Amino acid sequence: MKSSYFKILVLAGIISLACTTKVSEWVLLNSIPNQYTLVYYHNAILSESQKQQNSEITRDIKDSNILFKNVQSKAVTKPYYALYYNERLFSKYNDPKELENLAHSPLREKIAGQLMAGKLCVMLYLKSGEEEKDNRNIQLLKKTIASSPFGETITIIELSRNDINEKHLISMLLNVEDDLMDIMEPMLFGIFGRFKALEPLLAKGITEENINLMIDFLTADCSCLIKDNLPGTDILFTNNWENPAPALVNAIIDANPSLTHL
Repeated sequence: MKSSYFKILVLAGIISLACTTKVSEWVLLNSIPNQYTLVYYHNAILSESQKQQNSEITRDIKDSNILFKNVQSKAVTKPYYALYYNERLFSKYNDPKELENLAHSPLREKIAGQLMAGKLCVMLYLKSGEEEKDNRNIQLLKKTIASSPFGETITIIELSRNDINEKHLISMLLNVEDDLMDIMEPMLFGIFGRFKALEPLLAKGITEENINLMIDFLTADCSCLIKDNLPGTDILFTNNWENPAPALVNAIIDANPSLTHL
């Protein structure tokens, strides 16, 4: 995530007509997650077994921010599934078994629970696999969050790239930008609202200044300009997002008015 973008958006909130609702809370309460599209490409009339497998997949992704479609084309030599977000291809699947738990997983449940409990955000640290590098950055992250006046409203979660139970989440995170898949560096994703993931801070970009800029953005008073240019990619997840707890950040700001951006 480019730190200059955070600076521009926070400044925009200062010079524009803003509401007093913070960015993170406004997104949770009002912003509907963008949809994914799962397409089943095939070249003939569906067999009963294909219909059955697609029916099971449809049930599994029910109530998620995703649309399922069948597309028949003579150009398809072997049936496959393709996952799109905003018309950009995220993943291909040749075996329907690969789609198991596409829309939900233990860690996604945990993250959503934190957001619904009023947390400002979840800082998701995707490890590179290089122990020394990973440890150095996670210690910096923990120190920065601990020193922030909003630290108690932020949850830090570490995730290994080899976690098979979170393969779909990892794939979606690495598709937040189109060049992340081949970068084997630690990545820090700020996740807020209804599971919106910001573009990550990478390697040497994981600095105290950049982490605090991310916090500044999420605690800024929302504005029309910020709403219209809201950054981030929505993660596929099953949740109705109804009746979240009050944002914990509000009590901190009420007790410390000097922390407000406006």
